[in-house]
Amino acid sequence: MDPNIIIAEIEAYAAASGLKESTICQRAFNNAKFAERLRARLARGGEDLNRFRRFVALNPIASTSEDAA
Repeated sequence: MDPNIIIAEIEAYAAASGLKESTICQRAFNNAKFAERLRARLARGGEDLNRFRRFVALNPIASTSEDAA
């Protein structure tokens, strides 16, 4: 599932209920910082992808004759 959907639904529920997002997340996930952490994870998604691609470029997989078969 797209994390943006979860965030949007939490925001919508918070607006409709008058509860803070942290209260909703504490009750739903037993983690008051769930939405905050999910947003942070999404924000650094591009950075994570770049780090992974840099790792792959610096650590190519050695090809063996069995790989070609």
